[in-house]
Amino acid sequence: MKVFLACMVLMSAVPLARAQDEADVDWYTRIFLPQNQKTLEREISQANSRRLKARQTGNKVEETKALIALGVFHFTRVNDYEQAMGWLIQSLKIEDSLDLRPEKIFTYLAMARVFDEVGNTFKSLELLTQAQKLNEKKNNPTLQTMLLNETGRVKQARGSMDDALDDYQLALEYARQLKQPAREAEALVHIGQLQTKKKKNKEALAAYKSALAIYRSLKDKSNEAASLNEVGEMYRLMKSYDRALANHTAALEIRDALNDDAGRAQTYNNIGALYLDEKNFKRAQANLALGLQAGKEAQDQNEMLRSYDFLSLCFKEMKDFRKALEYREQFLALEDFIQRDKSERRVLEAQNRYVMDKQELAINQLAADREQRDKVIEAQDKLRNILFLLIAFGLIIVLLVLFLYILKQRSNRKLQELNGTKDKLFSIIGHDLKGPLNSLSSFSFLLVHHIDSISKEEIKMLSQDLDKSLKNLFALLENLLEWSRAQTGNIDFKPEAFDLAVVLRENEDLLKGQAQLKQLALVNDNPGPLPVTLHRHSINTVVRNLLSNAIKFTAPGGSITLAVLKKGNQYEVSVTDTGVGMSAAAKEKLFLIGTKHSTLGTAKEKGTGLGLVLCKEFVEQNGGTIGVDSEEGKGSRFYFTIPAKP
Repeated sequence: MKVFLACMVLMSAVPLARAQDEADVDWYTRIFLPQNQKTLEREISQANSRRLKARQTGNKVEETKALIALGVFHFTRVNDYEQAMGWLIQSLKIEDSLDLRPEKIFTYLAMARVFDEVGNTFKSLELLTQAQKLNEKKNNPTLQTMLLNETGRVKQARGSMDDALDDYQLALEYARQLKQPAREAEALVHIGQLQTKKKKNKEALAAYKSALAIYRSLKDKSNEAASLNEVGEMYRLMKSYDRALANHTAALEIRDALNDDAGRAQTYNNIGALYLDEKNFKRAQANLALGLQAGKEAQDQNEMLRSYDFLSLCFKEMKDFRKALEYREQFLALEDFIQRDKSERRVLEAQNRYVMDKQELAINQLAADREQRDKVIEAQDKLRNILFLLIAFGLIIVLLVLFLYILKQRSNRKLQELNGTKDKLFSIIGHDLKGPLNSLSSFSFLLVHHIDSISKEEIKMLSQDLDKSLKNLFALLENLLEWSRAQTGNIDFKPEAFDLAVVLRENEDLLKGQAQLKQLALVNDNPGPLPVTLHRHSINTVVRNLLSNAIKFTAPGGSITLAVLKKGNQYEVSVTDTGVGMSAAAKEKLFLIGTKHSTLGTAKEKGTGLGLVLCKEFVEQNGGTIGVDSEEGKGSRFYFTIPAKP
């Protein structure tokens, strides 16, 4: 589960942020590297200058970094724990006040180191846990690797071996996912050391070998030699002496090249211990002597102590009791010196622990202040959220009321438009019905009261007028019925496949006789089969209306052309006449039911005023558009588009 969580964190990390995170971790790692006294003094002075400059410019991030560096310098090199914690607490105060989480993580890391140094591993682990919680929010996998190695080390010191191993293994997984071989090798070394303490030599050896391979690929000679030394020691514990000697010899060659006296002392002592195990006392004595010399040059008391101890054992086995006693006395003298030094350190640690207890109170007070401040912020956030909810609820109510108001206004406008349409429709109907009915009434009155005084010619003339009125009345009623059915949704515009050319020919045949009576040439100019999938009846009505209008408004001797043009995925059907044409003002009123526009034909035919409105409705229902090109005295061209069959 921990490995899965590690992968999830890595997948969500942003590359640019990761680069900055790695730079921050490298900066923190560098300030722990040992320096000579001259460099230390210069670095402390430079860090203090950076702190003062950052304070003057208001750069709080740089100020906290300078404070952390000062704390680490005083802890690791000056051994002034009180001063170190003073700098770190100043940094923590700034970070708390401004919520500088990345910087606070490094402050907690440094504080944890100080508490661990004085033996307060409980407080050290507590600070590392707080740092990890902060890093969970920051999502910095690079820093998480460092935190896991640190917590693993502290848990190992507390004896929690299994928990420490879990942390090391998770740190190893992070390093591999991040492709950071140096940190991967570091985690492997930690695992090897822990497995050695658990006496799991095979597991420890595998970890050290993996670390060795990485350090060789990185050409890190110092760590390569250290890994070779660990591998050699594991082989010695496993009594594989030849392999142990080969690894120690390889480590010695590197340490000679690096002129590393402390490393040479360790390796010579390990080789000497190896020969002691093999009972090869002469070689053991020769290597231990070289180890003692290198230890003295490096002033490494621990390796010198090992050399004296092994040399005493070696000469004892060689029956040279005088030298054995001599080295034993030197061992005891050095051990006594080291113990006195440790006693002094214990006194110093006790003093530091007392100082740290006071500093811990200051840290705890900061934590209490931060907790109280967080509670206040949380209460403010809750209040702000409640206010936001109330405001949002109020806005929703306002928007709802506004929406209902707009909806009502639209409904009112729609009703007004419908009422206006109804009134104008009734006006048109009343006007157009009145003429034919008046003619009928007049004719019936003449027949009833004046039949004896009316000549045959007058009766013929009146009959012709009456015929025109009745035909107009029939056309009006037919168009009105079609329009009302369209408006009420009673026409089911269900498309069907048919040939548009057939519809055009049917209308041509239907109206050809009417055109011939007016001596008009009716030309059907279409290319042949025109497959469409539309509502046939409505398209038929449109074609019939347009042809009827063309016949009505074209003088005898004129012509009417019915044509079809393919435009992309549409057909454009046009009816062109050589009739009276119309003005621009008249064109604007053609397709509007709200405007009464019914012009007398060339033979005094009356229009219904609904035909073109009905045409527009039907064309649009079939997914097309309708339009007109006309000029007064030069004829008209009515056209409509409809989708062609794919």
